[in-house]
Amino acid sequence: MVNSGFIVGDKKTLIVDSGGNYLSGKTIYGYAKAVKPDNELIAINTEPHFDHVGGNCFFDEMGMSIYGHHKINRNDNELEGVKKEYRQCITSDLRKNHNEEELVFYKTKVINPNIKISSDTTIDLGGIEVDIILTPGHTKMNLSIYIKEDNVLFCGDKLVSDYFPNLEDGGIEDWKEWLSSIEKIKTLSPTSIIPGHGEVMTGEKIEEEIGRIRSILDEAIKLGNA
Repeated sequence: MVNSGFIVGDKKTLIVDSGGNYLSGKTIYGYAKAVKPDNELIAINTEPHFDHVGGNCFFDEMGMSIYGHHKINRNDNELEGVKKEYRQCITSDLRKNHNEEELVFYKTKVINPNIKISSDTTIDLGGIEVDIILTPGHTKMNLSIYIKEDNVLFCGDKLVSDYFPNLEDGGIEDWKEWLSSIEKIKTLSPTSIIPGHGEVMTGEKIEEEIGRIRSILDEAIKLGNA
């Protein structure tokens, strides 16, 4: 599943990505709330894929503000498609006949971000600020979250550690944008990167993974397909 996380200020705690379903959101909320119980909790989606936004429905129940790219607009039919994909992975006919996919998506419904981001912006959490940066490519709606004080970056699926990146939602122009976004990330010189999937990256691992993703994108652009 997705790497979610949270950033704790004096007044607010920002949760980065809500997980793939209602129960993921509930679990993430519990950890974030426990660290500083009196803080207001807010959230941000780094992209529109359901593994990043599926838990929004629990956050919405809690009355939280959810930030995200202004073009994120998932719908119920798309969620049903995700359920069908999961169902195809169930090898037991008995489990299929009892609709096991519905258990995975218990109480999960589509909730899109209610605070729309259309340009780079900064959120004040109290004593610490986070920069929200538009970094399209993997999808046109990818955001990255940079904590300058700690030199830490949450980049969503812009970079993934040891995973093959998902190029399926884009084409040549998107992959070129992706490369530009990676250059934007490089100029920040973060000492730690939390990718959308895989291990947290530090030191030489950052350069290694940036080089690997670049080479994959260069090859896809050269071939004209993923």
